[in-house]
Amino acid sequence: MLLRLISPSRLDYREKIWDQAAGSIVVTEAGGRITDLNGRPLDFSHGRTLAQNRGILATNGQLHDAVLSALRSIGA
Repeated sequence: MLLRLISPSRLDYREKIWDQAAGSIVVTEAGGRITDLNGRPLDFSHGRTLAQNRGILATNGQLHDAVLSALRSIGA
């Protein structure tokens, strides 16, 4: 599992697409799942950043929904 939370001091920060694109493909092809912290797929179509996404969560797929639920319960 990989988790990238939003820093409270940089709430406007967005991940760069070049930092996430290759890893996203590897995780997905290996049967895992990668989304933002809201459960939305990463959207690489908005320029240099993942402007429509908030944070990153990558899991083996089986744990994904449980981790998203736990993150929501703590307000992450």
